[in-house]
Amino acid sequence: MSEAFISPDLLERLPAAVILFVGDRLRYVNPATADLLEAESPQVLIGRSVMEFIHPLDQARITARIRRAEQSPHTNPPTEFRIHTCKGNLRVVGLTSVTYETGETNGVLAVFMDMTARSEMEARLRESDENFRAMLENMQDVFYRTDAEGITRFVCPAVRNVLGFEAEEIIGRPAADFYPDPNDRQILKDAILRDGAVRDFPGQMVCKDGRVIDISISTRALYDEEGQFAGVEGIWRDITERRNLERELERRATIDPLTGIHNRAAILDRIVEGVSRSRRHNRPFTLLSLDLDHFKAVNDRHGHLAGDHVLRCFADVVLGQLRSEDHFGRLGGEEFCILLEELEREKAEKVAERIRAAVDDMVFQDVQAGSLSISVSIGGVYCSADVQSIEQLLDLADHALYEAKRNGRNRVFWMAGGNCEG
Repeated sequence: MSEAFISPDLLERLPAAVILFVGDRLRYVNPATADLLEAESPQVLIGRSVMEFIHPLDQARITARIRRAEQSPHTNPPTEFRIHTCKGNLRVVGLTSVTYETGETNGVLAVFMDMTARSEMEARLRESDENFRAMLENMQDVFYRTDAEGITRFVCPAVRNVLGFEAEEIIGRPAADFYPDPNDRQILKDAILRDGAVRDFPGQMVCKDGRVIDISISTRALYDEEGQFAGVEGIWRDITERRNLERELERRATIDPLTGIHNRAAILDRIVEGVSRSRRHNRPFTLLSLDLDHFKAVNDRHGHLAGDHVLRCFADVVLGQLRSEDHFGRLGGEEFCILLEELEREKAEKVAERIRAAVDDMVFQDVQAGSLSISVSIGGVYCSADVQSIEQLLDLADHALYEAKRNGRNRVFWMAGGNCEG
């Protein structure tokens, strides 16, 4: 290549820094080079060694490239290195060079681009990425992303602290694999598609050790450039401790603390719900009202601690005669009630008689009072689905209980449709 083919005016106007050096001496620099090196003018740079400006740690590498450029007609591939300007400032530049025939010996024609800003940006991006990864590693919430088919495409490393799985064990698998019931995942997806996003959506997930935990999910739908559903992304957090506390509070709000069965409010709610179901499905049900006979004498003679012991033992005996779907509660003091759903009259009568007999046969052992015996009176109401009101049902049961007491106690008295049946 000859100097005749280089237009000095073109080089002067180029925004990129262009230099020509022979050996390591600068023979030509354009104004953009002077700006890059923070020189007063291009002239003050002519004759100086290029090595004056190259960072010491990069000099060996750049020297080798210059020598290769002098000996080869091919263009050197781009490279980046550090330089010091005339004012001592550090910059990062990108260099591309070709061999240049000067007539004396081969020189090197090089073009420089200031890469400092990009390098600083990359450093900031790396730092930001490292900080982001550290945050994902240590956060309590789990960030995730799934595609349109429900396949997990990303989950943050913090998942190991919650589910016990490494992220690599989850990525690539259907998100539904980690739900106790895969249909729960579909319910979540339907809600997201309907509303675009959900917040504090309740759910459960299965840990690596088989434990089921409660989670709260906040997530949104993702769409591609054509507006097609592309998946979801969001966070979920382990709320098992909170839900267990809520369940315990709910349990305490509905459980009689002495006997462990439903308290008054809870059993009345169960009666309302049960009667509603029976009406809806046109099925029979039975309400039993129970009252311990002469219970006041137990408290007066042996004390309230002995009375409490009798109530607990009584509740245990009754529970032993009931099905899991039956509802048993304490109305207060020594008064109790039982709702039997979907049970024919004959079977309901047998249940009531079994309860009476089991209590009559039971000897309650108390540390202070010794052996205690007690009996129970039971008022039974067998109803079809046309019962007029809950109040009517409770009144009938109370009246049946009164008749059982009036007729000698330790017996079951039945009423149906307002007609007394002994």
